[in-house]
Amino acid sequence: MRTLQILWALGPFVISFFRDVRRWVWWGAPKPRTYAFQERRARGLVTSIIGLGPIFVKLAQVFASRADLINEPYLGELGKLVDAVPPFPFEDVDRIIRAEYGAGQHVDTLFERFDRVPVAAASLGQVHRARYRGHDVAVKILRPGIEKIVMADLASARLILNWAIKQWPKPHVVALLPVVDEFEARLGEELDFRFEAEFCEEIGANFKDNRDVIVPKVIHEMTRQRVLVLDFIEGTRIDKLDPARVNVKRLVQTLVEIYIQMMLVDGLFHADPHPGNLMMSPDGRLVLLDFGMVVRVPIETRRNLIRAVYAAVRRDPKGVAEGFYALGLVLPGTNEEVIVRLSQLLITNAFDKTTTQERIDALLADKVMTTLFDFPIILPRDMVYFARTAALIEGIGTKYDPYFQAIPIASPVVLRMRTKILRSVGEAARPSAAEIASVAGYALGKAARWVVDSVQNVRGSLSPTIASPRPLGKTTVKITTLATLAALTLGATQLEAQAMPTAEQQIAAAVLPLSKEMQAGATVMGYKTKGKLEVLRKGTNGMHCLALYVERLDFHVACYHASLEPFMLRGRELRAEGVKAGAAVDSVRFAEIKSGKLKMPAQGALHTITAKKDDYDAATNKVKNAGLLTVLYVPGATAESIGISATPKEEGPWIMFPGTPKAHVMMAGKM
Repeated sequence: MRTLQILWALGPFVISFFRDVRRWVWWGAPKPRTYAFQERRARGLVTSIIGLGPIFVKLAQVFASRADLINEPYLGELGKLVDAVPPFPFEDVDRIIRAEYGAGQHVDTLFERFDRVPVAAASLGQVHRARYRGHDVAVKILRPGIEKIVMADLASARLILNWAIKQWPKPHVVALLPVVDEFEARLGEELDFRFEAEFCEEIGANFKDNRDVIVPKVIHEMTRQRVLVLDFIEGTRIDKLDPARVNVKRLVQTLVEIYIQMMLVDGLFHADPHPGNLMMSPDGRLVLLDFGMVVRVPIETRRNLIRAVYAAVRRDPKGVAEGFYALGLVLPGTNEEVIVRLSQLLITNAFDKTTTQERIDALLADKVMTTLFDFPIILPRDMVYFARTAALIEGIGTKYDPYFQAIPIASPVVLRMRTKILRSVGEAARPSAAEIASVAGYALGKAARWVVDSVQNVRGSLSPTIASPRPLGKTTVKITTLATLAALTLGATQLEAQAMPTAEQQIAAAVLPLSKEMQAGATVMGYKTKGKLEVLRKGTNGMHCLALYVERLDFHVACYHASLEPFMLRGRELRAEGVKAGAAVDSVRFAEIKSGKLKMPAQGALHTITAKKDDYDAATNKVKNAGLLTVLYVPGATAESIGISATPKEEGPWIMFPGTPKAHVMMAGKM
């Protein structure tokens, strides 16, 4: 039945494509097609794929990376499928959470907050923002029943494709089968988030010293086969940045450096680099997301790729051609002179100061390229992902700069990393003059940019803009060096101060959740020494405030009514005893309330402010981009008794756990 449904949805398009070659499918002249018709057909095809469900969307995304098989406008329309998958309902999310974490567990016992509306929905899962142990986290949930859907849809796709190959055994029809094979081979790991957690951890370790890259931290104790919990990272998708504020050269060089390290140095490659998986943080760093599709690159493939890359940098067409053969890009028997000529064309084209479209037109006009397009040249399986990455980088560059050229921009990166790359595959390497010059220039550029970014940080003017340093003369170099040393000294002093702020700084920060008229009268608790919470100032208005941020990675302060102190104190005791999970702490506390061991007041209020560490300026006592949360504890209250809905809201009050000893009203906001 599923096969018939697929044929009904896609069959008309298959017939239409064959009519492009033969008007009556089996015979006749080609049917003329305008580009406008192709665009309409491409949009209709994508709509049908979305209707077939997430697996066909995922499979189409794989095809969208195969520029060697798919032409425009189909390539562009298929690329839009990144955002095309509708989310599944929260009821399914809650059911999966209960199944993965055991009886009695659900989103509101496991997390301090769990947004019901997903922030992203993809073909195999969707992501919700939540709060866990005081930190914002991203909770990725596998789509319900996706495993069965995968098996059924793959079987149907293979059945249809095998029939098509028998009918039309053309090279590019046959080439579709390895794509399906590759898709199926990787899906097993993508359907088990424990694999993704391990890949994310390993890639994160590889980039731990790279200040230009962010890899989310895995919350391992919360990760299951169908649930993955990571640090939530704010950012903007790289294809949605403001074109007026993007430095294409720096963006692409950072992308190139990241993927060269993964492909050629580490041998562990993030193999799904579409724009939905790459963001830029507010401070200009690249964020890598979604590690479900990761490939280990064999050392011999890395060696061959390295030789081809450096031949391209040297503008050596014969070396590039040899690299193509070694990588299996050329079918045996192809005339070597043709491939050398192709390499020369590609190198010339890569350094030509024209627009991307002009370069494509020039290539297509060449007889050698025309001949090659008639050859059955197909990317090997292990090269599919490298091609996807190259296409991504080219696409990002040309989006922001029509004259963008990848190789001239990437060459300094490749030269700078030459020794590291060669040594990673066991080859001896002595730094060349070009490499030394490249490294020196890079270091000075980084130093200048570091100072610029530091000044911007102090001024609170961070933005996704990628600043580019001006050329450095002798005087500028001296000033930059001195400024860098001074900034490093200042940075060390600030870190030392941040480790244990003064009592006055802690008091000023801790009372921020309260209104101005209440701040002076609150009791404040904080840290004079590491690990020892004590009273910093005694108050009289019945409010207690905690400067928790000095012991945490983020900025977190909380003020609560004095009647809640036994409840809050018990939480601190449990954490000191080693009960780390917030859900476990609450479970113990509310059990003790129910038994009468712990007294809960008739009502109480809690106010918190949470932000990233760098969003708080101790000098001015100002905080930006902060999340506000007010909680009113009303044990036993119901939605009817207080007239507030039990449906979660992003804005406005709602009641959580109505009718229980832990019933409370939630009010969230932004600062």
